[in-house]
Amino acid sequence: MAREATRRAALYGCAVSERTRWLVLALTDKDGVTGYGECSDAGPVATVVERLRAWAAGAPAPGDFTGRTVGGALAQALADQAARRAARPLWSWYGGADRRPVPVYANINRVPGGRTPAEVARAAEDAAAAGHHTVKLAPFDVPGTGEELGRLGLRRVRAARAAIGPGPQLLVDCHERLPLRQLSELLEELADAGVGWLEDGVGIERPAELRLLRARTHLPLAGGEFAHDPAQLEPVDGLLDVLLPDVKHAGGPEAVRALARAAGTARVSLHNPSGPVAALHSAHLTVALDGDLLECAVGEVPWRAELVGGGERIERGEFLLPTGPGLGADFDATHPRSTLLWSATTSTSTTTAASASPVARTPEPENAR
Repeated sequence: MAREATRRAALYGCAVSERTRWLVLALTDKDGVTGYGECSDAGPVATVVERLRAWAAGAPAPGDFTGRTVGGALAQALADQAARRAARPLWSWYGGADRRPVPVYANINRVPGGRTPAEVARAAEDAAAAGHHTVKLAPFDVPGTGEELGRLGLRRVRAARAAIGPGPQLLVDCHERLPLRQLSELLEELADAGVGWLEDGVGIERPAELRLLRARTHLPLAGGEFAHDPAQLEPVDGLLDVLLPDVKHAGGPEAVRALARAAGTARVSLHNPSGPVAALHSAHLTVALDGDLLECAVGEVPWRAELVGGGERIERGEFLLPTGPGLGADFDATHPRSTLLWSATTSTSTTTAASASPVARTPEPENAR
């Protein structure tokens, strides 16, 4: 991945919560042009650094999940770098027709606090009050005490709907937490709650079960957040209404574009429960692909946009792209929340790992969702 043109590579970590750690990669070429990518939720930091050391040494990237996600960050950074050298915004460099605001939905799954129906409702209400027209929750992630998970999740959905009212769209991410039999028992009640789509009720790697779910509900079905090869979509052709490629986990922008071309009749909505660098990449790609709603995680920390100099602007439920070249914003490596985890200078063929930091001691997130 164009390592020959890279003079310095650096990985930065930003500790957000016990669940969330943003990992940002910066690649600088011999002319001092820097591009940025993100590989958050790639796996343990030590494994991410191993993959980057191998890349810096010229070794082929492994095809595992961490390797693909690190490769995704490298591809993002190189695309950003190329667009900056061409003095064009990234969406234009991808061939997009026109800069436009990108409609977003608010993912409240990482908002700090508890997960009682009342607490979920409060998070949904806050997102709607901030101007979001679409809110997504993951009602089946956290078990309760003495209550069956499916029924508890349904109470969370109903509480969120009551809090935001009938106008805003409400999306449900199942994270494949319920067996198909149990999920099937809730479909009618989820439809009655006005759910806009049902995400990962069944994963795309289980096409037979996904076909059964498709036959049992008229709710739009969404999925594919870990897809990285168009061939993975062939067995589920016609079963998804919304494809959710992720610029990190797919392996970068070109992998997302290939998945979008293979989406068939499904709308394309980029999966992005990530930091501001991945959000900027995803917004530019959404414009270039003429995609659907873009996911944005909300409510985690108030300093999120500071990491990109205020370049992440969301107003009235729309992502407003910066006007500069490339991403249109730079990652602030000097921000108090940013810690250098690893760097390599290819001109001297040396690599250095940053000393222990609060980021390195943060527990690993449960999953990449």
